[in-house]
Formats: sequence, C-alpha cells, structure tokens
Amino acid sequence: MNKTILYAKNTNDLISLLKNNQGSEIVGGCTIIEELPAKAVSTYNIPELCQITRHERYIDVGPGCTLSSILDIGQNHLPPILYEALKSIANPIIRNMATIGGNICYKGNKLTLFAPLMALEAKLEFKNSSETKYESIRNFKQVPQDFILHNIRIPLVDADLSIFRRIGHEHAINQQSASFAFLATTEKNTLNAVRLAFAGPFTFSSKDFENSMIGQRLPLSQKDISNIEEKVYVEFGKAAENQMISDVLKQQFFNLTRYSFEQLT
Repeated sequence: MNKTILYAKNTNDLISLLKNNQGSEIVGGCTIIEELPAKAVSTYNIPELCQITRHERYIDVGPGCTLSSILDIGQNHLPPILYEALKSIANPIIRNMATIGGNICYKGNKLTLFAPLMALEAKLEFKNSSETKYESIRNFKQVPQDFILHNIRIPLVDADLSIFRRIGHEHAINQQSASFAFLATTEKNTLNAVRLAFAGPFTFSSKDFENSMIGQRLPLSQKDISNIEEKVYVEFGKAAENQMISDVLKQQFFNLTRYSFEQLT
C-alpha cells in the first residue's frame, strides 16, 4: 500500500493539512508505531511544538519536544517523578527521537509518562484554526476532532514523597505494561495532599479517594494502611470493571499502593 506523508511548516499549516486531508493522522518520532498510517502529517521540527518554557510554578512543553530535550532541563528543574519516568524510557537514542506528544497520544496501551503526568495534574491545550480548548490529562481520551495537541502544562509540584514505577516488560509495551505514580505532601504530621495514578490497559485516579486522605494524621498505623487499602480496592475495582486487566497487574498495583503508604509510617 502506498503511504502519503505530509510535512507541516508551522501549527497553522498542520491544522490546515489535517482539515484538507480527511483521514490523515499526526505522527512524530515514530518510535513505537509498527506501521505508518496510509496518510500521515508529520510534526517533525515544527518550532512552535518544540518549545519548552519554564515558569515559577509550571513548565510549558510542546508536544513535539523529544524526551531527551525535556531531560536536558535538568534533574533539579523537573518534578522528580517526571524525571524518573523519562529516564526509564528506552535508551538515549530512542529518547532523542520520541516525543512527549507521542507518548501521551498513543492509541494503544497508555505509555510511561501518562501516570506521572496524571499525578502532577498536567493540563493539555488543544487548538484548531479558531478555538483553543483545555483539558486535564486525567480526563483525556483522544485529541478532539480537527484539533491538534498544542501544549502540555506541567505543574512543578514540590512533594515530600514521590514514587514512580514501571510495571511489566522492561523493553516492550503490552497488556501487562503499566506505570504507577504516587505523590504526597505533608505538614505538621498531617497529609496535605495525595496523588495516586495508574496507567496501562486503562487509567485510574480517584479524586474522591485523594480528597478523603486530606487531613490524615501521620505517621500511619498498620490499621490506617489496611483501611486505605480497602478504599483503594473499591475505587480501583470500579475503574477496572469491564476492562482487560490481568490479576497479576492488579496485584502489582495494590502492592505498590501499600508500599507507597508504608513510607508514611
């Protein structure tokens, strides 16, 4: 089958090419897709989509930024949970080509950065020729029709406890692959905030659960952890209903959840 790849010079050109070539798909570094779509529009080297802007409380990252370019910001200028996640992906050669937009928008199993970005409560900005939309990554399913992902805003969260883990095969993405992210901030022996996120065959985060943790006294007792586990089990069960997830992957999530809260004992 013949393949058509179109190259956009800027974001307006990208939006126009997508609009005028119905059925075409955006591609970036192409490090994970096994086969190019029949019609593709490349975001390669579009300046607007490759910018990183640091602010006091967040960073704006264009979807065309490579994982290496984000790592180049430096460990001291990125949330530790994001830095660890970026470093865990493949190798420097792949990270020089793979983009953050591709990692977020991959249509199959959610990839490595999804859970930490959920925990950080990143915001996605979408644009078309006349409108801009914003959405929390926690609610993200796919880029709205006729829009492009234009920016990812990542809060610079200063957490007291930050845990990231990849689950599954080290060098492959499949139904047994997932990422786990946990953040906690404390003050005067009290939990101020908890962020718990899972992304793989489906995504999980629960505002109800996280809000229920606010004000929890520290250090946690074993009874506290057992009660927390029960809450998480119920909330995760709701999210996992009718989802294709193995018992092994579920148990790994629960083990990591327990381990994370045990760090607060």
